[in-house]
Amino acid sequence: MGTGPVQPRNDSEEHPVLEAVFTSLLVLVCVGVMAFTGLAVKKLYQGQR
Repeated sequence: MGTGPVQPRNDSEEHPVLEAVFTSLLVLVCVGVMAFTGLAVKKLYQGQR
């Protein structure tokens, strides 16, 4: 038990670039899903006319 006090680390302060990359990827995936959903609904209602 000779270890000193453990300092809590905040990973967002250590890797801000990595966090920005993952955030932008998440936004791009959400935009892509919304665009695909919009096109699918548009085609679905277009076939019912």
